[in-house]
Amino acid sequence: MPDTHSDSKPEDGVNSSAGTAAPPSDSSGSVREQRALPLWDLILLPLIAVLTVAILGGSSRLIADRETAQSKQVVGTCIQQTGSGPRHGVPNSVCVERSSSGQLVEYRFNSCGDRSPFNCEQKPNRVYRIVLIGSSIPMGWDVQESDSLSERLLADLSRSTHRKVEVYNSAMEGSGGSPDTLANRMSHTMALQPDMILWVISSWDIDPDKLRAQDKPSEGGIEGSRIVGRVFGKFKVANILTEYLFRSQSVYMSAYLRNIREGAQAQASSSNEQDGRMSVFSSDVKTIVDQAKVAGVPVVATFLPNRGEADLLTMSPMPAGIVPGRRNGEVRAILTSNGATYIDVLPDLQETPNLDGLYDQLGYHLNAEGHAVLTQILARALTSGTVPALDSSQDSQMESSEGNR
Repeated sequence: MPDTHSDSKPEDGVNSSAGTAAPPSDSSGSVREQRALPLWDLILLPLIAVLTVAILGGSSRLIADRETAQSKQVVGTCIQQTGSGPRHGVPNSVCVERSSSGQLVEYRFNSCGDRSPFNCEQKPNRVYRIVLIGSSIPMGWDVQESDSLSERLLADLSRSTHRKVEVYNSAMEGSGGSPDTLANRMSHTMALQPDMILWVISSWDIDPDKLRAQDKPSEGGIEGSRIVGRVFGKFKVANILTEYLFRSQSVYMSAYLRNIREGAQAQASSSNEQDGRMSVFSSDVKTIVDQAKVAGVPVVATFLPNRGEADLLTMSPMPAGIVPGRRNGEVRAILTSNGATYIDVLPDLQETPNLDGLYDQLGYHLNAEGHAVLTQILARALTSGTVPALDSSQDSQMESSEGNR
């Protein structure tokens, strides 16, 4: 904070003959005392500065959003929900949405309402098609299609396997990609003629309702945000300020851990609810894997932690009562017991520099860099024997044997 008393003045007792001027005095001749800022000012002034930045940024974003709505359809007109059913893409629609970083992101949906450039009605001959399923993260929410997992993985696998590979993105944000919806939409997934199904699972998929209130830091996470929420609750400025504050990893994790502890206390007397939720998830997994098995299609799955869960992987010392990777272990056990192939991305994520920087401020979605890192991890696993059809070592051996003929 700038020093409000920045003028240089000599202290009492300094000899004026040393070339320094005598201190100014009041009418009684006593030296004026410098007083420190009150404690409230030390709290209020930074808050005012943050509010000013948020209001200015919010005003700019509101103006930009209005211009966006006038130039192209906003994403709400391309992703809809009919009644109590899941969210779905509008076939052959194109929309834009301003991302958390302030850039316009285009969402283009094919004739089946999927965010994929590939034809959903007929798979080309001699193409190995991977159908990507899940919710907002595999869909590529908040990033350009070219920066998303599906497009990056397509490029990596095509290059490393020397095969014609398609990564068809059938993921959908919100309820459109929840496990129960995926189980109910398996007929659609299988109609895409997949050679493999790749399922990227997030914490939201397991427990969407509680995560909205607990794992996701909200305006209630820190006192300053509570004040803003009450004052600006009806405006986007509150959300913008929250995003601004949560750019700080320490602020975010402080709110995250407090919400986790409050959630743990609330769940202490409701273990049956936790068991029931995992039981429902297990049932959905069984439906998905069993229907894929009938067609001879392998299901490969991974669990991606949210920002808070990822930061816990590298936190030292570990907060008391927190078990990092617990949810990953639960999800892996359910998937493997039902016959899915599991890729554990946590060890590689744990070694990633600036792991916190792979997520957006609120911690639910990967940014473009996060999609690039996840692509590298999955591509390495898929071509290292996890899926025999994509094993790059076998491809190299075949090329070598053909060259010796």
